[in-house]
Amino acid sequence: MNKQWYSFGSPFKEKFRKHYCYKCGFPLVVIKHEKMVWQNTEEAKFYSFNAPSGHMVGPCEFIHDIFYCQRCPNETEFITQFSLEDIDILIKKIQRHYDKKGQNIEINKYFEMRNGQLKNYIDKIENITNLCIFIKIDEAAVTYKVPISRKNVYERPYYFKLSKKEIIKFIDNQKKPFSEQQ
Repeated sequence: MNKQWYSFGSPFKEKFRKHYCYKCGFPLVVIKHEKMVWQNTEEAKFYSFNAPSGHMVGPCEFIHDIFYCQRCPNETEFITQFSLEDIDILIKKIQRHYDKKGQNIEINKYFEMRNGQLKNYIDKIENITNLCIFIKIDEAAVTYKVPISRKNVYERPYYFKLSKKEIIKFIDNQKKPFSEQQ
């Protein structure tokens, strides 16, 4: 049997952060996840069958670490968990940025589901289409949407691609029309 070990995500984020389940809030543990993939299946295109000793033939067992919730047996890829945690960290950093400037700004996050409904929690990551960041500037409100993405390798984890710089630029561009109206 061929075996392939791989890992994604920051080992520093794994070791030095506390991780909680996005469904129930229970602390997560790290477990080994094993998946058998055959080369002639549709999902094989997302896996690499190359090994240091040459190309692997036949079924291959792909092994990596994931987060596991012992309360609601939810398994989460590292990249997905880190992405969800980074959203809250990013919102706090943006809030501090404007607090230092003495500007009044309020930021909330919601998840837009496939059915168009907005939720402030996640029941299934597969049902999300966008992350919606609602920003209240003085008396006006704007929404910054970030679509959910998937990696094109291995377990194809979900993630949100965000940057503090882009969101601050978006907010600053939105503030100009509001200040001109007053």
